[in-house]
Amino acid sequence: MTESHLNPAKPLAITAICIIGLINAIQMLNVLLSPMVKQLGVAYAVYFGAAALISLTCIVGLWFLRRWAAWVYALVLLVNQLVLVTMGLWEPTTLVVPLVISGVILRAC
Repeated sequence: MTESHLNPAKPLAITAICIIGLINAIQMLNVLLSPMVKQLGVAYAVYFGAAALISLTCIVGLWFLRRWAAWVYALVLLVNQLVLVTMGLWEPTTLVVPLVISGVILRAC
């Protein structure tokens, strides 16, 4: 049977990234309730909430292998890096995993 472009096989890497991304988004929502975010201020709480919701939207799009979701997810990861820099929490190692994930999803979708 030939493979249809309407129903492509979902790569295992995308399934794994969606599961990990779902867990990460849930953790981001939990962070919103933590005292740490309250100390940072309302702007960071709004940012983390918006980033979590956008990430969840992207995860759904990735599950359905939508290319827009891969690009938006990569953009969110980049913005998250910039926010970490402004918060003084950025380290070079925090860039490795997002780059790998972005590369995998952009190649798979």
